[in-house]
Amino acid sequence: MSIDPSWKGLYKASGLSLFVGAVILVIFVISVFVMQIPIPLDPQAVLDNPVPTVTLFILAVIGELLLMPAVLGLYFSLKDVNKTHMLIATALWLVAVIMFLVSRGLIISLLPISESYAAAPSETLKAAYFASAELALELENTYATMALILLNVATVIIGWVMLKGVFGKRIGYVVIVAGIVTLFTPFAVMIEIPLVISLIGLVLTGVWQLYIGVKLYQLG
Repeated sequence: MSIDPSWKGLYKASGLSLFVGAVILVIFVISVFVMQIPIPLDPQAVLDNPVPTVTLFILAVIGELLLMPAVLGLYFSLKDVNKTHMLIATALWLVAVIMFLVSRGLIISLLPISESYAAAPSETLKAAYFASAELALELENTYATMALILLNVATVIIGWVMLKGVFGKRIGYVVIVAGIVTLFTPFAVMIEIPLVISLIGLVLTGVWQLYIGVKLYQLG
């Protein structure tokens, strides 16, 4: 299946964005383990030492912003296969990114709260700041969970379209499996899914984004 050559510049930018975003995802996952940051985040731990967590999630913001131009390249390279499905997937993807950014903003807002918490002259004020941090993290977790679900539903749809697109069936199946496996990550604790399953989903996500990022860049 051929693609529209008039979008070559977009394919290059999209491919580069997807590739760099995948690298950031890998760095983020490794950093969570190396820095021993609990997921979901612990309010007390963040208030006591917010810098590592805030720095890591600022990195996540950069990676998630890059997903915006990335999905445009995916849309224009696959729209001739199934325009309706790609429109739905692109819309879900963009909504997911916006929700991710809102959730990251809540984490970043804990930096000034942490400073106020440390300087609070009484236990009453400390308790108030702790409650604020707790609420922020509860909202963050809700937004991040919804974003992850939407993003992976979009990923499965894109993978399905890829089966008949320019990227080949094999990578299409990888995208579908990555989306399905990662879709269950927010519920891993509730339904007792082994952590390794979630890691497999994240690894497959990194693999397909790196591969498709290179392919999109080459299309340009």
